[in-house]
Amino acid sequence: MKHSFEVEIAKEYGINCAILLDFIHYWVSVNKANDRNFHEGFYWTYNTVKAFEELFPYMTKKQIRSTLDKLETEGLIYSGNYNNSAYDRTKWYTVTEKGLSVFPK
Repeated sequence: MKHSFEVEIAKEYGINCAILLDFIHYWVSVNKANDRNFHEGFYWTYNTVKAFEELFPYMTKKQIRSTLDKLETEGLIYSGNYNNSAYDRTKWYTVTEKGLSVFPK
């Protein structure tokens, strides 16, 4: 699998943030194009930390969690829970307006 990131985002927020933000942005865009996972005015994507670990084997569980937390703290993503089952704690993610603004036009 090929992973990429925007250099300017990496300079500002770190490589891990740039990689995960690009990944979330991509899947939110796919869901928007297919009119899927629309909640509260946003299109969303979802994944567990375990799934992120499999997708990004060069990041530890701790790095993934702290990166997602940083992206949210910096206002680049929102997280939510739109699962059908109350016990399902899979987090959902979308890119904020600020998050979209850091991508090149």
